[in-house]
Amino acid sequence: MSKSKPKGPGLLLISVGTMLSSTVVAGFLLGYWMDGWLETSPIFMITFGGMGFVGGFLKVFKLLTDPKLQ
Repeated sequence: MSKSKPKGPGLLLISVGTMLSSTVVAGFLLGYWMDGWLETSPIFMITFGGMGFVGGFLKVFKLLTDPKLQ
């Protein structure tokens, strides 16, 4: 059995930034699409953007506290 080497700190920081920004952008885009489909004010964009931020923050926190899980 070979043990996998832990990721270097540079790769970990790149993945953290990418993960957080992609979840926020995905939330805003999904909310924008929902608002266009339902012809509403930007309530879904704000809601899904906030949910993307919270979800991304939790994922990043989990990754930074124990990177061996990922």
